[in-house]
Amino acid sequence: MTRILAAVIALSIPVVAQRDGASTPLEPGHPIERSISPGDRHRYELTLAAGQAATVIVEQRGADVVLDWTGTDGKVLIQSRDEIRRVGEERVPLVADTAGPYVLNVTAPGPSASPGAYRIHVTDSRAATADDRALQEALKLRTGAEQLRIANKRDDAIALLQRSLAISDSLNAPDDLLGARIAERLAVLYMDKPDNAAAEALYGRALPVFEKKLGTDDPFTASVWNRVALLRQRKGDDVAAEKLARRAVEVTEAALGPNHFNVATCLILLGTLRADAGDGAKAEEIWQRAMDIVERAGETNSSAYASLLNNLGRAAVDREDFERADGLLRRALAMEEAQWGRDSLRVATALQNLGIVARQRKDYAQAEATYARALAIREKALGPNHPNIASLLNNLALVYGDQGDAAKALELHTRALQIREKATGPDSEATLQSLGSIARTYASIGDVAHALAFQRRADAVLEVQLALNLAIGSERERLAFAESKAGRSDRTISLNIDMAPDDPQTAALAALVVLQRKGRVLDGMADTLDAARKRTDDPTERELLDQLSAVTARLARLTLNRPDNMTPEEHLKTLKELEEKRERLESAMSERSAEFRVRSRTVSLQAVQAAIPEDAALIEFTVFRPFDPKITNSAAYGPPHYAAYVIGRQTAPRVKDLGPSATIDAAVEALRAALRDPKRTDVKQLARAVDERVMQPIRTSLGRATRLLVSPDGNLNLLPFDTLVDEGGHYGIERYAIHYLTSGRDLLRMQDTSVSARNPVIVADPFFGEPGPASGGSTPRARAGSAARRSISAGHDLSGVYFAPLAGTAREAKEIRTLFSDATLLTGREATKGALARLKAPGILHIASHAFFLEEAVNGSSNPLLRSGLALAGANGNNGAAAGGILTALEASTLDLWGTRLVTLSACDTGVGQVRNHEGVYGLRRAFLLAGAETLVMSLWAVSDRATQEIMSRYYSGLKQGLGRGDALRQAQLAILHGVNRQHPYYWGAFIQQGDWRPLDGPR
Repeated sequence: MTRILAAVIALSIPVVAQRDGASTPLEPGHPIERSISPGDRHRYELTLAAGQAATVIVEQRGADVVLDWTGTDGKVLIQSRDEIRRVGEERVPLVADTAGPYVLNVTAPGPSASPGAYRIHVTDSRAATADDRALQEALKLRTGAEQLRIANKRDDAIALLQRSLAISDSLNAPDDLLGARIAERLAVLYMDKPDNAAAEALYGRALPVFEKKLGTDDPFTASVWNRVALLRQRKGDDVAAEKLARRAVEVTEAALGPNHFNVATCLILLGTLRADAGDGAKAEEIWQRAMDIVERAGETNSSAYASLLNNLGRAAVDREDFERADGLLRRALAMEEAQWGRDSLRVATALQNLGIVARQRKDYAQAEATYARALAIREKALGPNHPNIASLLNNLALVYGDQGDAAKALELHTRALQIREKATGPDSEATLQSLGSIARTYASIGDVAHALAFQRRADAVLEVQLALNLAIGSERERLAFAESKAGRSDRTISLNIDMAPDDPQTAALAALVVLQRKGRVLDGMADTLDAARKRTDDPTERELLDQLSAVTARLARLTLNRPDNMTPEEHLKTLKELEEKRERLESAMSERSAEFRVRSRTVSLQAVQAAIPEDAALIEFTVFRPFDPKITNSAAYGPPHYAAYVIGRQTAPRVKDLGPSATIDAAVEALRAALRDPKRTDVKQLARAVDERVMQPIRTSLGRATRLLVSPDGNLNLLPFDTLVDEGGHYGIERYAIHYLTSGRDLLRMQDTSVSARNPVIVADPFFGEPGPASGGSTPRARAGSAARRSISAGHDLSGVYFAPLAGTAREAKEIRTLFSDATLLTGREATKGALARLKAPGILHIASHAFFLEEAVNGSSNPLLRSGLALAGANGNNGAAAGGILTALEASTLDLWGTRLVTLSACDTGVGQVRNHEGVYGLRRAFLLAGAETLVMSLWAVSDRATQEIMSRYYSGLKQGLGRGDALRQAQLAILHGVNRQHPYYWGAFIQQGDWRPLDGPR
């Protein structure tokens, strides 16, 4: 993806409307205070004899100003804007070469400058020394270089700045602020050139000086961070780049206000980094905010504005809004040509993006001509081996590939790959792009061997990128990155299924890709929270955790219950602010957990196979979009399908395309409706229909396995495989022991899971309280009665919901405690959210209560972790949320359960939620896995209180006898199935076990 970034930020001195007036004399000992507004130009005269020196000091009191000295000949000598805040000090020395009046002009920088005041005074004149003259020469050269840069005479400007820096170095120590400022200006020019190595060296000199002398809260320091971030991006280190860019935005906003032009220039890069991370929607939001700032500032002729036109145009291309994209990009091109000339590098970037639009419209002649012009510009300016040449070669290759000229396409792609590997590194996004393009081209001509070779290399690079990008940032940001790369997995799976279904090497690669990528965001977030908990002795870490918990709790309360004194508009604004603050806290925690991220073990197919028991088979289901390499652009991806990879300890992976996911999902939904209703007589027929599509096609691949480790995907996450009916009319539970995993990768983590030495905790029979005023206290809209632990699944909030007492949970808790006498029992008014929040990894956590999942968005929030939760003590007071009696899934995710062997959610629908392909179910299930639970037992529909109590009693009896966490549940369910009048899966099939299925005290 090609973007334009404004490289010049803080020291650019914009042209302002001039209002000339009479000059005011400057005299030592007579300071002058004045107000200034945008467009004002104040003239001051200082008369000096030849050889005299003086310094003018301007104290900014609410107004940022630009200063320039004009000599006796009317030419600008020195121009300065070193202090960009509205409060600060500018100092401009002057040496008179000839006698006469020297004019100092004080102007406000641009039409968006805030009105304010300043105080100006001059020091006593004195005889100039040699050092005074040298200093003035350095400043004059710096000023001249800036004028040459604006005139697009970059090389001449560099020469002047090099002379200026040499003079400054001869006068001052290496950590002198003036030398750092000159080095910074020189680095900007080298970035524009571009000569990234030279720029990096200069920033390496200047930045430590700014951080020490100006401070890390200074906006000028922040502007340098932003440009260093751009250098990091150019080198392919987007992770480090985004960290710096975020810091630059935060400091600039704090120092200059949220609507300052410098904030916009920082936002441009941040948006680009979000786009590169696959977070296109957030990138466009950031760029639009920057555009609004620039337009309000009246800076629509600036390079920043042209950059934003370009970036928003590329965003429109990504959304396939080609008409809008074409308009924006042509405006950007016109601005760049007018400002920089028809042969400038910025023009080449605008041309490249217009070429993308032409190719998307299949106007190949126009695309080729546009790319050719851009390529000529870049080759002349950069030479033949620059990475920006490679991006154009790649685009041209795509044009040839679309037209069927595979040989020409491969030639250009190969050249681009060679440039990128050398210039940006073997694991960069650019290298990945070239590798993927070459693999696709070979696949399009049926050359499976070469396609596999390059696809394997591409997948290895992507694995490196996933490891870096999914270890940092908020969960939303990580999801955006993972989803942006899903197409890469689709290509590998399609290569296996469509072109080489019987090739063991291709199957092994595709199976590895599935093993590596499913549930990666869940793993990344769990590692971040685990790392933070392990550093609770760090006060900063503790503060971050406390802030995250507090923000999460407030977000949950406000989402479920808008205060009466808050308007809907204020409510939505507050929710958005809290969500953004939570994202920032998640990002900050992940940055501090770097040392824990490196401990993740390498995932290999062989390692996973070695962890599969002899009697078991691993089934990795995956949703993928069949990819046709012969079809152009996004149309190459077909509607989603399910595929299943069967992996044994000693057997190579075998794959089966199960067909369109829409067909299977419809069959699953029909079965789930029947499973929830014990009166339905068609449940076996529907279960057989699902089995025919999901299990029968892979049954022969299971061999003699009696234990199935099922890693579902898509809506299969909501399916209890125990209830499927095979060809012989038997339920799955009768033939197999079935356990659920997020990914087969979980088997590796089970080999070294920590063990909690703390006693079990049982939470049951909460005192929900009487109905609050809002619920009415009579016939509630959704009522959880004593006969069932009902899940609230309708409506968009909890208003009017009454949680009825659950007497059966008290009996259930007492029975469990007779088996585990060391358990802590929290019932009645003690069964609170606060009590749960204070827990530190109990060995077992059993919660028996009501659960809820709200299908619709809650008060404008789309976060499914805010739409699901558990009712605890006080849940009926003031609609529950305000009374603190509701534990949302989002709050549950912050509990400290790392090392907890078993969490049982003995409530209804605790395993349901919003399904995300490749990431599982967003609801209570995900929350407790994020919290650290090793094994989770949960339900997929509402079961009667009595049936749940019976299952739980049998389950914990089996655990006490030493049965595995999975087998104990299976035996409890089989006992009910083989009982009297309980054959319908409604009674026995609702609960499933995810995670480690082995005994509580088994070998680790």
